[in-house]
This record gives sequence, structure tokens and C-alpha cells, in this order.
Amino acid sequence: MRSGQSQFFGAIAVVTLVAALAGCGGENAGGSPTPASPTTAASHASDSGGGSSQDASDSGGAETDGRTKGLPPENEALKAPDKADYLGIKYPTDQGAQATARYFIDAMYYGYATGDSSPLKGISSVQTCDRCRKVIAEIDDWRAEQRYLSPATITVESVDRLPDREQYEGKTPAVVRFTREQSDEFTKDGQGKHFPRTSYEAVFLLDWREEKWVIAKSSWERTED
Repeated sequence: MRSGQSQFFGAIAVVTLVAALAGCGGENAGGSPTPASPTTAASHASDSGGGSSQDASDSGGAETDGRTKGLPPENEALKAPDKADYLGIKYPTDQGAQATARYFIDAMYYGYATGDSSPLKGISSVQTCDRCRKVIAEIDDWRAEQRYLSPATITVESVDRLPDREQYEGKTPAVVRFTREQSDEFTKDGQGKHFPRTSYEAVFLLDWREEKWVIAKSSWERTED
């Protein structure tokens, strides 16, 4: 159970995030004491990017499938997050929505470490989720430029649902709070930026479409540890 302080912090962040989502932008988040899959990797959580992609599909966008060339062994060894590891993700329940939000985070960091954006494409409605579209486009750009991030540990501290679902236009909200340990950016010419340990709070609005959860909107921001 979350502490009163954590609940208060989450309430403030959610208000800010919902406002950001209404404006189709922003950076916010929240989470459950569950460590991310050991196959995931981390990045600075995409504070830039652009472009477009296809709407959510199980197969993702074939035109950008594949991985960055010349990955080191530790990146090459990473496997895409497996939905079988996310309890309830295949069911139209709050637990399923929250599991999908955790899957998104793991898929995003896996993408920055490998250049493979297909797992994100499989659960993102890029027609409505600006942040999803920007992250996917940036991962694809990084792959083309042979840039990638070193694997890092992602820890999800808490995952919560929000009351009063009616105010979210029928969508199911999930708040995830997580921490990404330090990571380094690499390019084909050598090492780039270093990203220190950072905590985030993110909010997702999800739709149940065609027998699966889809991220309709998302936003996140850095938080104090």
C-alpha cells in the first residue's frame, strides 16, 4: 500500500499530467513494486523526437522492424519484453491496463538499447498518442544513425489506477512511478551522453480495442528520488 505522502504526490502529478494529456503533450508518470524484466534496457526516456507511424498492431511496423547494426554483445543479447510475463495484460481489467503500462516502459527502453521499435508499435495508438509517436520515431532515427543506449536496470516502484474514470472520456488511466539507473549513449563514432540515475512519474490513458489494450495517450516527467 502506498504511503500518505506517496498518494499525495501522485494526486498532484496526476492533475498536472491530465492537463498535459488534454493538451496532447507533457511528461509525467507513477508504478507497483515490481522490477522490470531483466531483458529490458533504459534510456533518458525520450524527451525529443517526431514523425509518424501506423496505429497499434500486434506485428508492429514492418518498415522499421530490425535492430541497430553493430550492437555490443550485452545489447544484442536483450530480448523483447514478452507479454506472457505481464500478468493480466490480455484481459479488459484494471490489472490488464496497468500491466500494459509497465510493458510500454520496458518496450521503450528495450527499443533505445536495440533499435527495435516493433513492441511499442504493437501497443501504441500513434493517431492519438503524440508521445508514443515521438518515441517510436526517435528509436527508428537512432537505429538509422547506429545510436543506442547501454542496458540499464528499470525498477517500477508503484502502479495505480485513477478514480472517476468518466473524466477520461471512457479511457482507463494508469499511473506508473519508476526509476531508470544510469545509462550511456553510444554512436558509431564512440560514446555520447551519460544519463544518471533518474526517477519518473508517468500517466497512461488506455483503450480496450479489438481484444487488447492500446495506449491512447501518455505523458511523463522526472521526479525527485
